[in-house]
Amino acid sequence: MKKKKRMVMMAVCVLLAAWVLAEGMGRTEIHAQQRTVVVGTNAEYAPFEYLDSDGNLTGFDYELLEAIAAEEELKLVWRDMPFDSLVGAMEAGDIEVIAAGIGPTKERARSVDFSDVYYTGSQSIVSREGDPVQDFRALSGMKVAVLEGSQSDLIVSGETTDYGIVENARVIRFKNAASAVMELKNGGADAVLIDTIMAEIYCRQTDGIVSFAVPGTEEDTVFCIVKGNSALCERINSGLAKVKANGLYDELYEKYFGGDMEDSTGILKSAEDAGIIGKIRFLFIEENRWKYYVNGLGVTVIVSLLSVFLGILIGLIVALIRLDADRKGRETLVSRLMNIYVDVIRGTPSVLQLMIVYFAVFHSRLGYVAAVVSFGINSGAYVSEVIRGGIRAVDRGQTEAGRSLGLGYRDTMRFVIIPQAVKNILPAMGNEFIQLIKETSILGYVGIMDLTKASSYVSSRTYQMFIPLAAAGAMYYAIVRILSVWLSHFERRLRESD
Repeated sequence: MKKKKRMVMMAVCVLLAAWVLAEGMGRTEIHAQQRTVVVGTNAEYAPFEYLDSDGNLTGFDYELLEAIAAEEELKLVWRDMPFDSLVGAMEAGDIEVIAAGIGPTKERARSVDFSDVYYTGSQSIVSREGDPVQDFRALSGMKVAVLEGSQSDLIVSGETTDYGIVENARVIRFKNAASAVMELKNGGADAVLIDTIMAEIYCRQTDGIVSFAVPGTEEDTVFCIVKGNSALCERINSGLAKVKANGLYDELYEKYFGGDMEDSTGILKSAEDAGIIGKIRFLFIEENRWKYYVNGLGVTVIVSLLSVFLGILIGLIVALIRLDADRKGRETLVSRLMNIYVDVIRGTPSVLQLMIVYFAVFHSRLGYVAAVVSFGINSGAYVSEVIRGGIRAVDRGQTEAGRSLGLGYRDTMRFVIIPQAVKNILPAMGNEFIQLIKETSILGYVGIMDLTKASSYVSSRTYQMFIPLAAAGAMYYAIVRILSVWLSHFERRLRESD
């Protein structure tokens, strides 16, 4: 009897173990199916990908790939970055898919794999109505604006001749297509070469320009997938086929290319006819564009504050290490490294440092953290020199007085020298903070929507340059002015103790 009970118990245990194992395998399979895929894009290419009035990513590519992901149980994480850095970011392993209206060229095929075609377009030449340009031959010797790294750029610069030859054109490259069109509108370019659907939208929005599609430039548009990942490529192709079969693709195509997305023919003229109040309403109130400024201002202030705190910490450590080496009269390995750090940081552009930290160190992840680290490291080199100069400006007798009171070197620096040095370095530190606030304007290079990028984005959507940029300038000035008043008040308080 006992033997039977033991056998029954063993059988139950085996069944439970099998059930748990099967359940675990099922969950593992589901987890594998629902894995996260990192997607890179450039959200300045409406209607393919752009930011809506609330600052959220949207567009044909975005909705299409999200629909594909839903069919294939994939979770997408989107990263907005400059167009010309997308392939490089994929080669570095930072992203797995590119959704940015990209065509399958031979050059790109060396670095990435391609999905099935999901859109077919062509190239169009945009020019002024009074001086229309209709073919590549007419572009010879002209200043032609293009989106940097795009197919248009390759054609005009002569890197590809598959679609025709453009001879002796002077290429002007921009980070977004809207800036290229504004360059034409402002007279800085003779023509713009761009995707046909984009050209049609810009011509509907802007008076005084026309577009002509160039025969023979038809090209397919695909998603780029990390080289060698055939499984991910198959899932995207499978999802694309499902989306086309269930009719969702046709709905998205009609939504974004059916002509209703931009019902703004003569939009600039109507804004100008409404006077200054109507123009301000058009620029900031309509589509809640003021939110870009508010969000951009918050990013600028937060990144600046955190960076300056990190810079002060780094600068203080570096300054004390170098001062200690000077006091002892001999260099150490650490002090030599600090000298190299200061020399390298002061000798290279801050935008280059930001791109290295963001793309090479953080691999396009944690954008705000990468920005704070980059600016903090940059500021630390300059702050260290300010602190070192301020400490050296304190009379040497103060050090001797501290030592005569029985204080060691560290306590003398902490309680006697540094408090006096603060008065010497405060003006220079204030200038460093002000400079840091203005340096954050380069955050747009890594796709972070700071105050400058916010104004640039509003300009690209409204084709107005002066007022959006002036508004950003006024906000920068307000920040700097408030900081200057606060620093002046603090300096006066310190002088009262003299």
